[in-house]
Amino acid sequence: SRGLGDVYKRQGGDIMEIYVKDIMQLLEDWAPSSLAESWDHPGLQVGNPNQSVHKILVALDMTELNISYAIDHGVDMVISHHPFLFKPIHDIDLSTCKGRMIENLIRHRITSFAAHTNLDSAVQGVNDALAEKLGLQECKGFVPVMTYSSYKFTLYITAAHAKLLKKKLDSLRGKDIESYYVVDDADDFTENIRVEFRVPGQLVKQVKDMISSLDKSAKYDVYKLVNHGYKETMGRIGKFPFPMSVEEALSYIKNKLEIPVLRYAGNRDRLVEKIAILGGAGAEFAEVAKSMGADLYLTGDLKYHEAQDAAMNGLVIADGGHFYTERVIIPYLAKRLRDEFKTRGWNVGVLEDVRAKDIFHCV
Repeated sequence: SRGLGDVYKRQGGDIMEIYVKDIMQLLEDWAPSSLAESWDHPGLQVGNPNQSVHKILVALDMTELNISYAIDHGVDMVISHHPFLFKPIHDIDLSTCKGRMIENLIRHRITSFAAHTNLDSAVQGVNDALAEKLGLQECKGFVPVMTYSSYKFTLYITAAHAKLLKKKLDSLRGKDIESYYVVDDADDFTENIRVEFRVPGQLVKQVKDMISSLDKSAKYDVYKLVNHGYKETMGRIGKFPFPMSVEEALSYIKNKLEIPVLRYAGNRDRLVEKIAILGGAGAEFAEVAKSMGADLYLTGDLKYHEAQDAAMNGLVIADGGHFYTERVIIPYLAKRLRDEFKTRGWNVGVLEDVRAKDIFHCV
């Protein structure tokens, strides 16, 4: 078996071969399938984990147009946010749209992979992309999804290795590494120093592998912290760059997300400073948004009575639409993949579905 960072050279060449399973493992590290809702179906949709990958297309949805584009541009793997095979299928009728799509994926050896509700909740996922697009400040998690045990590492390594380890940890799912302390400083690069940091339980093995790759003789202890855990959350809650009126806040959101029509409900004669966001569909969490002090709640797929209840509860609620609150993940994830591939030395191209459009039109 191969580890995540292991790649093989093509026979007779110097180009490293990257496989579907390497990309799948990377995405599992970023957005663990354990974060997915019970009704969801993320992960491999169609394809062969052992197939090599040279070019990836990042998309919101898997469509016939995207498959056609993938075929024309030599794409080996399509990573979509929404699962292609969301509901179970009992037969593959090649005369149907979905049947033709499956046929073309298999015929042209294109893998379909989805990161859905797990990417909604993950650090640097959909909602962090949405928060960044809106320029929100002092963001924190909104709706708790899961709590992981937290572990403390104490190890002794050289100052040079400590710097390298810090750099690796900083790139490992970003905000998950909660702290990093150099307890004893060193006068030169030969004397060992003691460093300490905390990580969520699901990253313990990876961190051990990191330490081993730097110094196989490194000595360290790992402690489970009884009174400390790491929480994964859906949505984010933060502050606008500056207080705004409701009208200004709605206009700001509309322009930032390029939404043609922005529906909202609630009292517009108030000041908005704190905003809760949840990309896609999250109207059921309006009361949570209100209880956490949000002046405005932005989500999608809002129904009449849900908006009515939120407004009666004193909350301004805006329906940014499923498409516009989630398409932000396309360039965000594409950039993250490019940066990671460059760091790892993986020769894999990344394309973005820039032609994606909302299924709904305005007249």
